[in-house]
Amino acid sequence: MTATTPTTSTHHLNGRATRTTLALCLLAAGVVLPTIGCSSSSTRSGSNNINEIDPAMAYARQRHVDALEHYNTASQLHLDDKPDEALAEYRIALELDNKLFAAWNNMGQLLMAEGNNQQAMNAYQIASGLEPTDPRPEYNIGIIYQKLGWAKDSYEHFEMAIARDANYLPALHGVIRSAEMLGIGDAKILNYIRNAQLRETDDQWREYLSTQHYRVQALIDN
Repeated sequence: MTATTPTTSTHHLNGRATRTTLALCLLAAGVVLPTIGCSSSSTRSGSNNINEIDPAMAYARQRHVDALEHYNTASQLHLDDKPDEALAEYRIALELDNKLFAAWNNMGQLLMAEGNNQQAMNAYQIASGLEPTDPRPEYNIGIIYQKLGWAKDSYEHFEMAIARDANYLPALHGVIRSAEMLGIGDAKILNYIRNAQLRETDDQWREYLSTQHYRVQALIDN
């Protein structure tokens, strides 16, 4: 039994994002959401022409628009299984707008798939800072540590993900698996298991969770 979910989980699109971007996001491991919102601006004169009033803001807005275009191109390349080209486009998008959570998180997916764990973690850490309520970047960091066999570190990051969303099933899977790797079990871990059991629909995972329930309960009883 591995720590990853039996089916690939991911991410993200909000509102008017394209169907192809949604399809790609569903391929990634930690969900992502492209930032599409734009702020409005008013002036004393009431003019809506931002280019006339604030050229610097207009320039920043255009960079954001260009960044989203490169992000969407990267997403399609990712979907087409062209990781090198997708990475290049994600990097261009982030050069234009380094606040794109979706680009950082998806780039982390590609880097992790390449085995470039350190750069993947760097990308996830930035994504985590940009969206401090989203559990997916911390979950993804936990997965990297778990694959490396660093159970304590993975456990900590899965708990960080759960602190952001107590019902995020992939993180519950991860923390339970890391607890098994560490050979630990207490009332808190038992609650993680019960929470996961309430939400699990996959038979293989349900069997695993049942086994872990007995394991942890035995540790508590002894």
